[in-house]
Amino acid sequence: MLCQTHHASYLEWIPRSYLTRCRSARVPFDWTLNPYRGCVFGCRYCYARYTHDYLELDPLEQFERKIFAKAVLTPILRADLRKLQPGQWLAIGTATDPYQPIELRLRVTRTILAELAQLRGLRVSLTTKSTLIRRDLDILQELARRHSLVVSFTITTMDPDLARRLEPRAPHPKSRMAVV
Repeated sequence: MLCQTHHASYLEWIPRSYLTRCRSARVPFDWTLNPYRGCVFGCRYCYARYTHDYLELDPLEQFERKIFAKAVLTPILRADLRKLQPGQWLAIGTATDPYQPIELRLRVTRTILAELAQLRGLRVSLTTKSTLIRRDLDILQELARRHSLVVSFTITTMDPDLARRLEPRAPHPKSRMAVV
């Protein structure tokens, strides 16, 4: 185990690959990359909970309590990123938020983005609801110079009571608006 907080246990996940190829007509991107599996934010509407079924874990309880963080194995990451062809679309954070609170310490997403910033000519999208994205503004600016970059930042509601019911451990809506 990497660490434990009062909300979750974080376990190291040794990836065989960082990328997942998308061949479905239902999604517009070519590849996805999720630095984490599971999400401490605990959003009630999350469609990715079922992914914990594949680990034989309870998707309702353990999805937000047992979080797997990809170990950054730079040679494997670099080899995977070399598979990407100019013009292809890489979507980051399609299943779980790449900026969960533990990212402040583990820096998995930041390391991946820094490696991605060494390439050119991709379409890159990143989806988050975390205010921690501000930390990586320098790398995101470099990605925007080298790639076509789109950042999607989720604010589900401005009602703080409703936000706590829907997204119990996600950043407060006012904090998210301040980032935008």
